[in-house]
Amino acid sequence: MIFADEADDRKTIFVKALKKRRTMALVCPILDRLEAFVDGGASPDDAIAAIRRGAREAERIDSDFRKRPDVILAGIAMDENRHITEIGDTAVSVRLGDVTAVFADAILSPTGPDGRMRSGAADAIREAGGDGIEAEAVSKAPLAGAVATGPGSLPHVNVIHAPAAGEPGGPASPERVERAVAAALALAAELSLESVAIPGVGTVDGGLSPEASAGAIVRALAAHQAAAPASVILVAADEETADAFAAALEAHDAANN
Repeated sequence: MIFADEADDRKTIFVKALKKRRTMALVCPILDRLEAFVDGGASPDDAIAAIRRGAREAERIDSDFRKRPDVILAGIAMDENRHITEIGDTAVSVRLGDVTAVFADAILSPTGPDGRMRSGAADAIREAGGDGIEAEAVSKAPLAGAVATGPGSLPHVNVIHAPAAGEPGGPASPERVERAVAAALALAAELSLESVAIPGVGTVDGGLSPEASAGAIVRALAAHQAAAPASVILVAADEETADAFAAALEAHDAANN
């Protein structure tokens, strides 16, 4: 059970992390330009232009993050959602971006049966949250179904690990992806998690097309009967995967409405 105060605290932490990311994205190019100016590789006009552009973007960041965390997160969802629908009682949306930068109670990590996080979204989650996530997953191996670990330094409640391949480095299949996502959703319901972020599964080292992966994920969502999670965010790392998620949801809607 996620209590309101805990959720509010996590929202505040998450929003602070987002502000830091945006500030880093602003500051680093300016520093590069200023260093080039100091070293004689850029003109004074180049340096001044970089500072002016940075000042304008700084004003936007400051304005965006003056709002309450829940208002900021609602605005992000409104701006970034590519597709919104419902499957049963679950709100499902599609976003393009980094799965670790989406506010949710849990992130699904396509982890190997040995607990290793070495490809695709799993690698990104480990890099963002720390090696302790993988160490805990390895301690629970071999993974026959879904298991939950702590989030490391990520502002989430859990990382849910589910293997979509039969062996480390082995191929994924639509059936395995569907079973992995179904197990992750069942565990999220058991843990009373309100929201789960799910990346593309099996598309990096597993050899699946985005269309095959998206279809399997949507079938797992359609078969899920529990009330929790109330919200699932399908997070695509690229445009092709985002389009595949949206197409799979549209096909489901057309077949069931």
